[in-house]
Amino acid sequence: KNRSSTPDDDDNLEYAVANPQDIWSNVDTSHCTLRLLRPHEHNDSIHTMLSLLESEFGCMVGSNAYLTPLHSQGFAPHYDDVDVFILQLEGYKRWRVYAPPNKMETLPRESSRDYTEKEVEEDMGCELIMDLMIGPGDVLYLPRGWIHQADTVARPAHMVKVPSSGSGGKGMSGSKDSDAQGPRGHSLHLTVSAMQNWCWADFLEILIPEALEAAAASDKSISLREGLPRNFLSYMGTMHQLDDEDSGPEGLKQALEAVAKASSGEDGEVDEAVLAEAEAKQRIRARQNHFKDEAKKRIMRVCKQAMSMLDDACDQIGKRFLSDRLPPALLEPELSLTKAASSLSTSSKTLGNPHHDPTKKIWPNTLCRLVRPNIARLVIEDSKAVLYHCLDNSRVYHGTPLSPMEFEIDDAPALEQLLTTVEPHWIMVKDLIHGDVEDKMEIAQALYDEGILATILADAPDRSVQTG
Repeated sequence: KNRSSTPDDDDNLEYAVANPQDIWSNVDTSHCTLRLLRPHEHNDSIHTMLSLLESEFGCMVGSNAYLTPLHSQGFAPHYDDVDVFILQLEGYKRWRVYAPPNKMETLPRESSRDYTEKEVEEDMGCELIMDLMIGPGDVLYLPRGWIHQADTVARPAHMVKVPSSGSGGKGMSGSKDSDAQGPRGHSLHLTVSAMQNWCWADFLEILIPEALEAAAASDKSISLREGLPRNFLSYMGTMHQLDDEDSGPEGLKQALEAVAKASSGEDGEVDEAVLAEAEAKQRIRARQNHFKDEAKKRIMRVCKQAMSMLDDACDQIGKRFLSDRLPPALLEPELSLTKAASSLSTSSKTLGNPHHDPTKKIWPNTLCRLVRPNIARLVIEDSKAVLYHCLDNSRVYHGTPLSPMEFEIDDAPALEQLLTTVEPHWIMVKDLIHGDVEDKMEIAQALYDEGILATILADAPDRSVQTG
């Protein structure tokens, strides 16, 4: 029911070759749902769609496919830790969607257990938000944390009959589909999921530990390295919590009133034991308040350090995203502007690039831009400018590790210009920020050879400067 299982989940699985007859027997006879994990690893169209969605959303996107027999339900009611788009491909389904049961389970970071319908509707009192039918071509959005359940139904009379996919009117199983709603009335849908481990808490889990380490090692303040107050455990902790004066024990209130009267000279008997207890509690409260003030100062120092490290944390989570995401499925108009143009047909090769240079050389007057926004990121590591990109990623999750490109630190301004120039804009090589034209050409050439730079020549090559 989640976006897709990760390789970590798969490590403990034992794989076997499935017998098609056994599969269809379980689907048709036992009313089992057939789930295909990560179909984008095998299907170019799904990969292209997810790649474009990753560029649009700016986070990792995954998919699963589900085939459910007529009058069957694949999963018990539950909620997911991801935002999900249901793309109905064949057949019809009834979906019931419920609002989150409470604030604690709103926008959850983990998926729920399986519920029963009685739990959801009676015990938990969840509000039924939607009860609807969807058919081929429909899309349903399920926000993270919204409980849902679905079952396959026959085509409702009010819904228009849609021709089934496949050759010769046959569905996925190859059987004749006279009702045009999937093989034997099955439902086939694709789930597209996003935003897994992509909330503010995930970002702060990266930022705060780094900020704490940096603040503790600071040469401007030693406060975080100072020892804790002597014997602070004798007055701090749950067992030492005191109620506020306005809601404290009656005896403490009376003692405090007595202390006030005594100090103001008013008549009144004072219980010495109660007074001693009240004074002891006042001393404890003073120590507690002092401890809290000192802790607050140090917490604020860490927070101040964190605010100065926001860009560093963004680079960290940005590198993680580049490592996790799919390789960009570049479209022909994009490919025609890269070094991969030579593998395209002649008509596609010259699309938008009338001065295609078969030598694949970068010239001072070459116009450049990143072939697709946000597929590469520049960070500074160990006084080097390091460029990460996802072009060589595998469709298999973490199948190919990132291979960073390392440059000198003074190359960073030119690299930043190239990585932030995206469609529809261009930048000319000779206009890059750097000392001399040769260095500018070499930087652009390196990115072009890597396949992440799109180029065009509006005029004939400027051969006044040669490199390599």
